[in-house]
Amino acid sequence: MEKALPYWVEENPLLIGILHFILDQRDSQLERGTEARISFRLDLRAGSKRWQAVLEPLRDPTQDEQALWDELQHFARKYQCFAIKPNPKRRPGVAEWQGAQLIFRDACEEQLRLWLNRPPPNLRKAVWTTLLEPYADRFENPTAFPMDGLELQLGFESVEEMVSCWASVGKELVFAKKISWRQLAARCFKGDSKYLELHSRQSLVRNLYPELSRKIQERQLLLHIYLPAQYEQVIFIENQDTFISLAEQQPMHTALVYSEGYRGGAERIRNHEIARFGTFNTASEDVRQQFLHWWYRNSSRSLPVFFWGDLDYEGMRIGAALKKSFPELRCWRPGYDLLLDTLCAGRGHAPLQADKERQKPIQKIGCEYADGTLIPAMTTYQCHVDQEAAEFGELPAGLL
Repeated sequence: MEKALPYWVEENPLLIGILHFILDQRDSQLERGTEARISFRLDLRAGSKRWQAVLEPLRDPTQDEQALWDELQHFARKYQCFAIKPNPKRRPGVAEWQGAQLIFRDACEEQLRLWLNRPPPNLRKAVWTTLLEPYADRFENPTAFPMDGLELQLGFESVEEMVSCWASVGKELVFAKKISWRQLAARCFKGDSKYLELHSRQSLVRNLYPELSRKIQERQLLLHIYLPAQYEQVIFIENQDTFISLAEQQPMHTALVYSEGYRGGAERIRNHEIARFGTFNTASEDVRQQFLHWWYRNSSRSLPVFFWGDLDYEGMRIGAALKKSFPELRCWRPGYDLLLDTLCAGRGHAPLQADKERQKPIQKIGCEYADGTLIPAMTTYQCHVDQEAAEFGELPAGLL
């Protein structure tokens, strides 16, 4: 049997995803004590979320779907790992791959496991137990690891090295008074400060170290505000240049917040231990404290809250995330109207032009103006407009 997977297979995201999916299915069967034929269709509208994720390269405009399909067929002919049955109901003009059925040949399982370095589940459990044993007393709760262990990830030479990194987390926490997720990650995972940003990895840290993990501090959010002496509304601004340009106009009745697109931290943005502010202008301490009391929900004052960002799907998602902390938030119509005019005049940019092709469409965010006007416009024109395109001279005088 061949030990090395052909290089072109590893470079084909569709094919390598299918091969791993096949073994995922077989492993699931073995763990349940059952075994059945493994087959699936190349259908972008059917199947599990996991299978749809495997087919994602066929949706990716940066990929050549015909080349992916040609290599998949070549692999099937040369290595006989699975048979391909064309879709008998395929209509003229529809791509050949659409609806095709792939049927895995059971006799190829051993070869596939050798190629992908994926032994059967029972063997993985035995190997994992052996690897974990020297480090077991370093964890408060070593049973928090998956029963069959961790999969080897890019950047690590071995699973043992990964276990050593996870074990070093405990030592770091023992001697720390307090520590951030990024500090912990950089010190324990080969200098990679973002390694623990995934929710699943943070959850594993908490489960492995239920007591020590209490020392970990959530990353603080640094926000910049423009704060006039008397403000009647608050507008979140997504981008720095726009925030500065508006703040330099010294609005008399509007507080501006530069949010830097904090979508991930939007739910924590009103937590007094998380949010920290820098003031763009000179504001009296009394005005600043009044604003902070309102922000941290220590005041009964009610203020209209708006969001203005890029006219794209990610901008809409930022607005939707902020609404979780500011339920009254709406998209700021005067600003978005300027971007909408540009879009409708045919001066928007295509997603591929601005590296936005991976932004997924959003149907609604809970703002009537956004849901009924902005999102449908983006769907119709299939283009976007960045916030910086707005010319402030077109805003009504005295609006802010």
